[in-house]
Amino acid sequence: MRIFTSRFGEIEIEAERIITFPAGVPGFEELRRFVLLPEKDMEEFCWLQSVDEPEVAFLLTDPFVFFRDYSLELGEDDVCALELERKEEALVLTVVTIPGNDVRLVTANLLAPVVINTRLGLARQVVQVSSPFTTKHRLFCRDSGKKGCVEAKEEALC
Repeated sequence: MRIFTSRFGEIEIEAERIITFPAGVPGFEELRRFVLLPEKDMEEFCWLQSVDEPEVAFLLTDPFVFFRDYSLELGEDDVCALELERKEEALVLTVVTIPGNDVRLVTANLLAPVVINTRLGLARQVVQVSSPFTTKHRLFCRDSGKKGCVEAKEEALC
């Protein structure tokens, strides 16, 4: 199937790669079909591209690459909505923001990760109710360039 995107132009994707958000994505509830596309220049990142809206794509990353102490507890509602049978089926990614296109200020939303059932292609952005995490955790320390500037319960003060 061919889709049109503002970032990547026209691309061909297999229908089985489509990820469905039954409730949509918060703020974009009408958009339910997405596909993961690799970020060619940075292997730790990928794009969650809307299949139906060319302008909508979210930069994502694996939070465990940057934050070794990161943890996520899925509630029963989330497990049921995603039809997860085993925890190995869950792919956890976080939305990344680049303020003012300044890569030194890149943050990840650790409070509300995107969880994908890799077996069924169902997804949901899960907002954690009781969590030490926030929506803005720095990915890189300003001076060192090291990954995971933030420790589990602290805001980045690099």
